[in-house]
Amino acid sequence: MKGVAMCRKNQVHISFRVQVHGALLICALMMMVGQVSAEGAAASAHVDPPTTSHQAHWDYMGIDGPDHWGMLEAGYMVCEKGREQSPIDVKTSQDLESQSSLVFHYQSSPVHIVNNGHTVQVNYKAGSVVQFNGQEYELRQFHFHDPSEHHIDGKSFPGEMHLVHQSRSGHLLVIGVLIQIGEQHPLLDQAGKWVEQKLGHRIPIEGEDIRSGLVLNVKDLLPNDTNHFYSYHGSLTTPPCSEGVQWIILKEHIEVSEQQIQRFVRTIGSNARPIQLPSGRLIEAR
Repeated sequence: MKGVAMCRKNQVHISFRVQVHGALLICALMMMVGQVSAEGAAASAHVDPPTTSHQAHWDYMGIDGPDHWGMLEAGYMVCEKGREQSPIDVKTSQDLESQSSLVFHYQSSPVHIVNNGHTVQVNYKAGSVVQFNGQEYELRQFHFHDPSEHHIDGKSFPGEMHLVHQSRSGHLLVIGVLIQIGEQHPLLDQAGKWVEQKLGHRIPIEGEDIRSGLVLNVKDLLPNDTNHFYSYHGSLTTPPCSEGVQWIILKEHIEVSEQQIQRFVRTIGSNARPIQLPSGRLIEAR
């Protein structure tokens, strides 16, 4: 996660480092878009004014990087002291067989693009849910990390998508989708052309919300097999690193082309938290 991620009770904030580059907005959308449609021929971007934040600055490098998050402010202490931190390296030889169920009920949503100072994330319209072991979680937002935050048997991947969900009681469930290099994603060019036509090279400033007029259903970006996954209890992968997060990592990956991933790397840069100790946690596999 962000990622993934900031959440204080019912506030979700998952983030990654942004390099201000004209192609960033287009690239971020191209990496996430499923089925794309316009909200009418005259659809145009609507921009809400920026909001402000008073939390301690953090980053992925230097004195504000992951090794120092726990010292930046008292609210971030769990980043250093927590016992169930994410991400982790999933050791498939040590996982336990699970009968857990995961059911997706995603709907199309207008794209609300937010620059929260660390990421350009997409906030999702209410009404799209997943059911995990009978508990319902609503999709709140999704974003990307480069490279992947989670590893599988010591292997990292070029990228990872985090879909952040929240239950009515405030509990978080994050689904990680690993990204590998392969065939060009068939919908990215269509999405990129549409976004460029509507928004050009405009990037939202920090705290700004752009309602792009773009409509997507993120289920179209999921792998074909969503029935097989790893699950474990972890945390947000960015400050305040709150624990109690239900993590699900899909076993099947999605593919993008070398050119598409390199464009993402050039514009976003690295935004992955280092692997955290498993601390005896159980990893279940279905």
